[in-house]
Amino acid sequence: MNPGSETADKPPFYTWQPPQKPITIQLNFDVVDRLLLEVMKGFGAVPRRGAEVGGFLLGRREESDGHLTVEILQFEPIPCEHAGGLSFVLSANDLRLWVDAKARLQASGQQIVGFYRSHTRDGLHLASDDLDLLNEYFPQRDLVALVIKPYATRASVAGFFFWEGDSLRSDSPYLEFPFRRKELGGGVSPLDRAVSAARFGQQQARAAASPVADAREAAPPLPPVLDPPPPTPDSSEPTKAKPARSGWVWIPLSFIFMLLGVILGFQIAISMRPRTPANPYLEAWNLALGVQRLEDRLVVSWDRTAPAVRNANRGVVTILAGNDSRRIELSFSDLQAGQLIYRSSPSTVIFRLEVFPKDRTSVAETLEFRQPR
Repeated sequence: MNPGSETADKPPFYTWQPPQKPITIQLNFDVVDRLLLEVMKGFGAVPRRGAEVGGFLLGRREESDGHLTVEILQFEPIPCEHAGGLSFVLSANDLRLWVDAKARLQASGQQIVGFYRSHTRDGLHLASDDLDLLNEYFPQRDLVALVIKPYATRASVAGFFFWEGDSLRSDSPYLEFPFRRKELGGGVSPLDRAVSAARFGQQQARAAASPVADAREAAPPLPPVLDPPPPTPDSSEPTKAKPARSGWVWIPLSFIFMLLGVILGFQIAISMRPRTPANPYLEAWNLALGVQRLEDRLVVSWDRTAPAVRNANRGVVTILAGNDSRRIELSFSDLQAGQLIYRSSPSTVIFRLEVFPKDRTSVAETLEFRQPR
């Protein structure tokens, strides 16, 4: 395994090249970060085993003198209703989404270079259902397959599979590798950096807790409001002293009732939407993490009636918004509020909610919010 290097005109890659095989796969480190979040979201949705997720790999492929070079630059998740269990086995409804996504991606000029799937079963291999997908929808046999095995307490493991003429080794990859940026030579991921920085300030934040925060615990739960980092001061303007304040900004009382009215409207609208039939495997541990834009704010919500939330004594929200990253500790009353308000303007924000039920380790969901173009 040879880690890629970052250059001025090319994003960093991890290079996968099994010995004496005519193939080289370059995997973008940003894809590793975001794809790992997607995999861990499914892994944390159900206790013990976790649900498998999958989709298409996008990028470029080039063959020269019998050697195939594949660059993976993006991915496209394909929803799976897990009608037959926790494995990534597509139902008739899922297959329609698969076909529609394939046609849409190809019509937009994006090249499908492979497909990926998380693997919560024993070993690391392609299943018969994976081979059926490849044979049915890509008879040219020119795709690679990425299988990722997630772990809760250590780095996940992955491997690539590829066609060699008319044969494909499916029982195990030629080469396994840790599926995490740091272990691949790409440095610390933005999410890991955010968590480390937030942990450093946790004790200071707790020590600086004011009587107002104590009063908040006794009052009915209200959605907390987070501000983005203050802009860099302009040297041409006189500096004004600002009162010290914590990361939790409580809106004035005159604005609370208006905000609660808007939030109540969101809740009513959400409750009136038709819901798809629940999956018995996933429903019990689904946090229903969602986000809605309200002027210059993002209203992040979760299902406070979900079993994982009802049984949790605390939670953590990790936020990545451009250069702004933070980790917010939630008490039981914060979780029961069911919402968090984040003042933000970046085009892309990643939210990760992790709750800690009393009788289990944790349940987590991750959501990426993008501004509509």
